[in-house]
Amino acid sequence: MRIVRHPRKGKLHRPVVALGTFDGVHVGHKKVIEAAIKRAHRLSAHSAVVTFDPHPQEVVAPERGLRLLTTLAEREELFASLGVDAVVVSGFSAGLRRLSGREYVERYLVGRLGVRHVFVGYDYAFGRGRADNPAGLKKLGARCGFGVTVLPPVRCGGQIVKSALVRDLISRGDFARALKLLGHPYRITGKVVSGDGRGRELGFPTANLKVDPRKLIPAHGVYFGYIDGKKCLVNIGSRPTFRTGRVTVEAHILNFRGRLGGKTLKLDLFRRLREERQFSDAEKLVAQIKKDIVRARAM
Repeated sequence: MRIVRHPRKGKLHRPVVALGTFDGVHVGHKKVIEAAIKRAHRLSAHSAVVTFDPHPQEVVAPERGLRLLTTLAEREELFASLGVDAVVVSGFSAGLRRLSGREYVERYLVGRLGVRHVFVGYDYAFGRGRADNPAGLKKLGARCGFGVTVLPPVRCGGQIVKSALVRDLISRGDFARALKLLGHPYRITGKVVSGDGRGRELGFPTANLKVDPRKLIPAHGVYFGYIDGKKCLVNIGSRPTFRTGRVTVEAHILNFRGRLGGKTLKLDLFRRLREERQFSDAEKLVAQIKKDIVRARAM
């Protein structure tokens, strides 16, 4: 898979593209991307995903404090897993924000990418003030010589799958439902940094991860996950038993011996085992951790 950061006509030959930010790459996003890949195969053309970095909302409404389901690197890996030929990373700037829908199509989709066909979701909006919608994109496509396919919403449990809904579920601790909407484990990427050594003192050494500050950290609790194919127990929270006050992401890798300091780890969370709890003493905490590890080994 190619990463195209400075697109210009000719880098991709008349590509079939999926348009959107695709934060989370949830099951609805995947429908759009997979449809684009299928059409590209039929036309013997390149398939591509056009995504934005930073997220448009970070530029348009920074006061909202958006937290990302996926960093750009995480998104790119998910795109690659779907089999797309290329990812076009478009920097979202104040200049791009000022373009009308027509200007964006003519300058970017036609002028730089030379698109052959475009796939978008039902709620796709573009242009200055998000004034243009899929119907407008179809009209522009007909005028500029490319086709447009609009995918309907994907529903799960009676609700339309959207990134905002997934963020809400993860923040509230409804992790199992969030993963159904995502269609894949929730990844947290972070560099291992020095901690206070509390885990090692208790007999359960942990890797403390420094995570991108824009990343959405799940609700506090204990999670089951994998790091490089190895099972791990993950604590997310402020460790109330020791009253540290700091929110940390700590992973205890089962049956692991070695050094991880300075390495970047990719942590895939599969299940929330329990809420974070405060224990009256360290012994009770150790007893609970042992129970958590037994559950993790059985998964």
